[in-house]
Amino acid sequence: MWALTVFEGEIMFVRTHQDIAGTKNEMVRRDGDMSLRSLRMLIKADGCGFSLSDAYFSAGFSLDLWYKNHVEANFIVSGVVQLDDLTSGKSWEMEGGSLYMVGPKDRHRLTAKTDVHLVSVFCPAVLGNERHDADGSFPPTGDIPTTWLGPDGHTMYVRTRDEAKAVGIKHVGTEAHRYLTQDDGCGFTLSTARPPANSGADLWYRNHVEANYIIEGEGSVEDLGTGEKWELLPGSLYVVGPRDRHRMNASSEVYLMAVFNPPLVGDETHDEQGGYPPTGTVPEGWLS
Repeated sequence: MWALTVFEGEIMFVRTHQDIAGTKNEMVRRDGDMSLRSLRMLIKADGCGFSLSDAYFSAGFSLDLWYKNHVEANFIVSGVVQLDDLTSGKSWEMEGGSLYMVGPKDRHRLTAKTDVHLVSVFCPAVLGNERHDADGSFPPTGDIPTTWLGPDGHTMYVRTRDEAKAVGIKHVGTEAHRYLTQDDGCGFTLSTARPPANSGADLWYRNHVEANYIIEGEGSVEDLGTGEKWELLPGSLYVVGPRDRHRMNASSEVYLMAVFNPPLVGDETHDEQGGYPPTGTVPEGWLS
């Protein structure tokens, strides 16, 4: 069973739903026949500076939330959700491929209009075993990005795929859609990509930590230093850092979500070594 520990030496690893199910890092909430299931795939102990959760809502499930101590990005993988700003009264209806951001000033309500699958990224990272308090919040776990604080700080917004920054990724033969970049001040970059079937790339993120969540498709990732290889299926997460020369192979078209820390400027493409130029401070635990 997977334990709440930092991986020794902070080197690349792979995690699946099966590693989380049945542990304290799985949260299940029920309201009659409706439910929410959240799998905390990446947590504070992993030292990435952000956490990542895979969440499934049944149709009709609704939550009033207020993340007073965090910034949260929610990428909608599938389904239809309604997001209500409980302060301004503004509402959005969103489908798969949209992202919404909330921060400490944003009391909001999330309602699943259909069965919904979304992926949540928190900064600062959550511990993994939290449950919502009466306000719909989690307890403090670190410093909130300063751009979301104070009277002039950011407030909730929605971003669609068409509004994300599209950048060609030559090493992988695809296009990345960067929903969040350094200018957004969230503490991480979030982007999606679709590497084509039978493609592969040698990569080495010397200046970043990257988490890749597989939404659709099948492939593999190999540690080019040790030769260790992992199969990738929907629901798999792999994390790499500055020491991890690796090869990602797509046996079918793969739809993935990538999260980077430090955040990317947004227009980067891979250099000859399969990495990006420095954009900030790498989380300390991932440095040699």
